[in-house]
Formats: sequence, C-alpha cells, structure tokens
Amino acid sequence: MTRSGHLPRILGLETEYAIVSHRIIPEQGKDTSPLSPAECIDELFRGTSTQNRARNRYLSNGGRLYVDLGSHPEYATAECSNARDVAVNDRAGEHLLLDLLNAANERLAIKNIRLHLLKTNTDSGDATFGCHENYQVLRETIESLDPGFISFLVTRIILTGAGGIDVKGNYVLSPRAFHIHQVTSADPTKQRPLIVTREEAHADAEKYARLQVTFGDSNMAETATEMKLRYTSTVLDYLEGGGTLADLALADPIAALRDTSRLGPDTALDLADGGTTTALKLQEHVLQRCEEQGSSELSDIRHMINCLKAGDSRSISDSVDWICKRGLLTQAAAKHQLDLASPLISRLNLAFHDIDEKHGLADRLRRAGNLKTLFDPEEIASAKTNPPGDTRARVRGYFISEADRLELQYSVSWTHVRLDSPPQPQIDLMDASSSQDKRVAALVEKMKTLPPQTLSALARLKAGLGPLH
Repeated sequence: MTRSGHLPRILGLETEYAIVSHRIIPEQGKDTSPLSPAECIDELFRGTSTQNRARNRYLSNGGRLYVDLGSHPEYATAECSNARDVAVNDRAGEHLLLDLLNAANERLAIKNIRLHLLKTNTDSGDATFGCHENYQVLRETIESLDPGFISFLVTRIILTGAGGIDVKGNYVLSPRAFHIHQVTSADPTKQRPLIVTREEAHADAEKYARLQVTFGDSNMAETATEMKLRYTSTVLDYLEGGGTLADLALADPIAALRDTSRLGPDTALDLADGGTTTALKLQEHVLQRCEEQGSSELSDIRHMINCLKAGDSRSISDSVDWICKRGLLTQAAAKHQLDLASPLISRLNLAFHDIDEKHGLADRLRRAGNLKTLFDPEEIASAKTNPPGDTRARVRGYFISEADRLELQYSVSWTHVRLDSPPQPQIDLMDASSSQDKRVAALVEKMKTLPPQTLSALARLKAGLGPLH
C-alpha cells in the first residue's frame, strides 16, 4: 500500500495474553489450587535455553516477546508496511507462544497441571488485557486529530468486536468497551484510553508520530485482524489526504462505545452537533468518503456493511468474531437449556480465545470453515523466524539472527542495534521504512571475524545467548 506523496504507512500490533492454569484431574485430599500468574510465567519460560532474556527479547522475525506488567506474556509484531503482513506476524506470535506452551505442558503433565494461553481482552474475573494497534502518522495528524476519527474507532466494533458476555450475563459486541474510561491519555494502564498519547515515535519525531490505539479487541478471525488494520490505515490515508470526518464527531464517545457494544449496530448515538446517527450509519459514511477519495481495497468492508444493513449477519459470521461467537454461544445455551450467564457458557466463551490447538475452539472453527483463513501453515511458520522484507525489521532481524548464530552479546530496541561484546558503537535506525543499512551490514561482516566467546554456562545464561528454545 502506498499513499500519494508519502512513504508507505508503518503498522504494528501488540497483543497481551491471559495465562491460567488448572489441575488436569482433581485428586481428593490433594492441592487443587491453580498456579499464580507469576508461577505460570515461570513455567512457560522454564526450560528455554535463555530463560532471562526470553522474557524480554527482540526476535529474528523482527517482533518482540516479553512479560508485561501484571505477569502476562505479550507479543509485538515487527514493523510492517501493510495490514496483511501484520496479521500473519500476529499469527506467528501465537505460534511462538504455542511452542512454549506445549513444551511447558509436557513438563507439567507429571504434576497434573496444564497451562492455557488466552488471546482475550477479558477473563472470568473481568480483568482486561490489551490489543494495541500502532500506526505511523504524520506529526500534524496526531497534533490536530480529527474528532470524527474517534467516532470511526468507537463504532468500528460492529466489524471488529471480539464478542462476549458482560458481568450481567448479556451478550455484547466488545467486553473490552466497558474497561475504557477516556478518549486520550498518556497512561494506558490506569486510565485506559481509546488512544495513548505517550510520545514514542520510534522514528524521526519531527516528521512522524506513533498513533497507538489501545481500546481494540484481540481477534481470533484472521480476516478481522487484517481488516481492522487495513480499514483504519485507509481512514488515516483519507484524513492525511485532506479529508475530514469532523461532522461525525460524537457527543460522548465513551458512552457511544459502550452503547454500541451493548445494543448493537443500530443503536442511536448522539452527535456533537445535536443530530443523531447509528454505528452502522456512521461506518457507512466513513466508508463512502474513503471510496470517493479513490480507496479501492474496501470491497469486503462494503459487503459487511451491506449485510448488516440487510440484517444478514450470518453471511459474514466467518469473518467477524462477535457474530461467529454469538452463534456458537447461543446454540450451546439452547442445546443445554442454559442462559448466557451460566458457567458452562462462560467456559465456552474463553475456549474461543484459547490458542491451544487441542483445547481451544478457534482452530477447530477454522478447520470446519466457520472462520476464514488468510494464511497457510507454511506462511505462518516462515513468519516465526523471518522478518518482513520491506521495513526496518529486516535490518534488526538480520543482526539478531547473525548475533545469535555467532553467540555474541548484543542490545537492540525498535530503533537501534549494538554489539556489546566486544563493545561497538550503537547504530541508530530511525527510518522504519528502510529495509537496508550499510552500517549494520558492515558490523555483521565484522562479527563473523571475531573469535568465539568463552563464557561459562552461567554467564551465557545471564547474557541470554542462544535462540529462544
């Protein structure tokens, strides 16, 4: 994707996972308590050759795997130039964590314990987990953000909501919506805004800013992940191309988010100018303006909007999480004569987000054709180790893979690489669109001439040398 007069937009996704444990077979008179979150994390990473660094490390595929506040694993995709690359990298992150999970569960079986990783935004205790979208935007875009863009984000959940049961036992489009308190804030943990305003451009800050959308849902449907990022990026293209959505500003975006989640696409919403609209009508206005500006990659979204207008949500249930899950849960409730608040339906709700291929539902739904797939297994497997070829991730990934192969100590971030032993000057990488760097290429050639390090096993462990496994 390119924008006239601009570099390709850089996109990325950060996904937080819930981790839980349970006793496989409860034994009378024996401890049946689950492991704490911290103990679960210990077990997830136990046995990796680099236990310390594996908890916070950049990977050869350009992504980052780490343990975030609250003792939950988080995976950030590499910088990508298009939504499809982000979506396949997000799936690669699932599989990297699944590898760790399977290894941990093999070790834990003798202790009668099994771990589960859930790609969800809420759990049975109503805790919430984030799915953060990152868009590189022009600095002036974020400094005078169109209020209609907020309206677009809020009502986008009619296409991208993960679905679920709220605390009252009602089905909602996005349980995450009820954990969001502000439109913007620099504090995503306590104030939980729609958009985080921390100044972390990860690029030339005079030209670019990082727009971080923190209210969105984690999607199990590959199509929803890809569509969410592509559609949002296209709307940003529209705005940066001179378009405006200001007339679509909502009177109270947070109230509108919750009302839409609770009541659905046709809910009446108050506009800031005194008028009213619905989430569905607002999305159609945004889509039409993007189409009129020449955006040509939105035919699937037009199809979704038309299906919702016609009351035909079943036709798109394989692409929209909340519709797919609603069918699953309501059928189960009817079959067992339960209401949606029952523990059995709650368990089924969480199983939708379980990434385990044997115990989760998403892979079964994909195999049965109830969730569309965009990627074949070989493409996902390749993305576990290979970075996108057209962004800065290629440079960082090449440096990491060579340093790991040569077992050299190094430091990296989104914007720099540095060889630490023997120490070399840091190389800053501020252009996220640049997939080549002569300085890094020269450093790697120098690394190949260095003598092997002679570190003790303990020193190697502390240095985090070696691959993830």
